[in-house]
Amino acid sequence: MVQVSRYQLILMLIWTVLGTGIVTMPGTIAQFTLRDAWVAAFGLLLGAVMCSLVSLAHVRLFPGRSLTQAAIDVLGPVLGRMFGIWYLAYGFITMATIGREMSAFIGISVLPNTPDFLLSAIAFAVSMYLAYLGIEVVARVNEFIVPLAAVVSPVLFLLAARLFDASPFQPLLGDPAGAAWHAAVVPAFAYGLEFSIALQWVPALRSPRTLPWDILIAGAISAFVLSALVTLTVGVLGDPARYLNYPVLELVRAIRQGKFVERLDTLYVMGVAITLVLKLAAFQLAVGEAVKDVSRSPERTWIPIPVALLGWSLSNYLFRNVFDVTNFILRDVPGYFLLTVVLLPGALYALRTAQMVRTKRPRRLQNT
Repeated sequence: MVQVSRYQLILMLIWTVLGTGIVTMPGTIAQFTLRDAWVAAFGLLLGAVMCSLVSLAHVRLFPGRSLTQAAIDVLGPVLGRMFGIWYLAYGFITMATIGREMSAFIGISVLPNTPDFLLSAIAFAVSMYLAYLGIEVVARVNEFIVPLAAVVSPVLFLLAARLFDASPFQPLLGDPAGAAWHAAVVPAFAYGLEFSIALQWVPALRSPRTLPWDILIAGAISAFVLSALVTLTVGVLGDPARYLNYPVLELVRAIRQGKFVERLDTLYVMGVAITLVLKLAAFQLAVGEAVKDVSRSPERTWIPIPVALLGWSLSNYLFRNVFDVTNFILRDVPGYFLLTVVLLPGALYALRTAQMVRTKRPRRLQNT
């Protein structure tokens, strides 16, 4: 039986959220505020708290069941599968967004003459193979990159810290509170709500009862890393950070140490590519479970292929360029994610609780 440990789960959640977070969130936050950018980054923790509360209700009401399985149990085969189809739409749109973000980032940073559809095809092919091997393999790959990140990331941070200037943050908390809140919306209700993907992994978890705490731990670590990254980016780049799509990339490019240490952006791009592939694999695992539940398929080996092909097609069809992706994340994703992974599951759990109360009430009447 496949079982994912708590440590592996926390790493999967961290890389799932930070996979695209380290690419787009610093620039998104800087559009709204510079002085309070480090505070807005902790909006990610708000999304983690919401996902933790949802998962707390889930593991108590549906131990050992995924979200789509729980929906079929409560709503029946017809309405439950309609819920599953809605979740599939959410999963495919998210994969398309990730794939387009990755192809745009790689194309702009290192491969400007390579077609975007080819870059995304390579990413989807690798993530499809990981999803085919299963969640246990994906968890082990997440473990494998931790030592690499633990060595490379501090070195980049320390080299960039030499260029840090605190003047963009003065006066401290000088921006209006509304600016910080607007900057925190995307971290909280877009990237922060991605922690809910773990609900689809519940059948494979070794200790599903601890899932709410694991989400909180992953959320706290991710929020701290994001806040440190945003602070360093704004401190080094200053006001130009507002106008850059990938300010962290420019931050790494600015690192120079003599004539020998330069062009470290290659390491950064490689790390981002790895985490984005792992994020794609994580969502393909979740979507694959939903496809299996909706289609009643006893086999799951065939599922990663159509899931990857459809996700790749949508990534090239829905978004023409990086600006379409950015507008979609800023305008539509927060409300869409809030409805899909918080409000609808909340209604599902409320209905399940009402069913449990209704079934217990006649027994109490008979006893009296």
